[in-house]
Amino acid sequence: DATDGSIYEVHVRDATIDPSSGVDEANRGNFLGLAQKNTKYTGKNGKTVSTGLAHIKELGVTHVQLQPVYDYNSVDESLETKYNWGYDPENYNCLEGSYSSNPYNGLVRVKEYKEMIKSFSEEGILVNMDVVYNHTAGSADTNFDKILPGYYHRMNKDGSYSNGSGCGNEMASERPMYRKFVIDSCKFWVEEYNVSGLRFDLMALLDTTTMEKVYTECAKIYDKVMVYGEP
Repeated sequence: DATDGSIYEVHVRDATIDPSSGVDEANRGNFLGLAQKNTKYTGKNGKTVSTGLAHIKELGVTHVQLQPVYDYNSVDESLETKYNWGYDPENYNCLEGSYSSNPYNGLVRVKEYKEMIKSFSEEGILVNMDVVYNHTAGSADTNFDKILPGYYHRMNKDGSYSNGSGCGNEMASERPMYRKFVIDSCKFWVEEYNVSGLRFDLMALLDTTTMEKVYTECAKIYDKVMVYGEP
């Protein structure tokens, strides 16, 4: 049951990027780095500790909560030096390419993300995703606004963007087509990638009806799905 869950939050890159992670160099900071089993590090004092997935398993948690792994705006996928937590959504239904071994081939990120979830599952750990449907990285220049200006974001009476998120805008989840998008997107992650839960960033900006429908529809796919969020 969700009430028995023990959740460990993790950033894909941070978890294995350091050489002390014991992960193969080519996989450090990537989905495959977190998928790698039985990694360890021996310090100068001669003490050996488990790292990465092996360390998370030692903790005894039931779920890992991945900080955003969808495609976000602040990182150029072709560069290794840029870094962000990922709370600036660009393409909600596409994986972040900088966490794959090859950002130039979209199939690679899909395959490697699935391999990571499979690896966690084999160790008895489920995977939850941190999702940020409350705002977008940009406002007037987003894909949503290009489809229908002023519809997908909440607007003030003077035509400016409402900014309940503190990030420049907030999404109008009460409007039918954005509500449908959020529900369909959540179902996609649960069904296609076997994600076991969804943690909503700034959940209070999303209307209650949308959140209830997200849970109801995702529970039809996986009856133990976790849906929770930031108040």
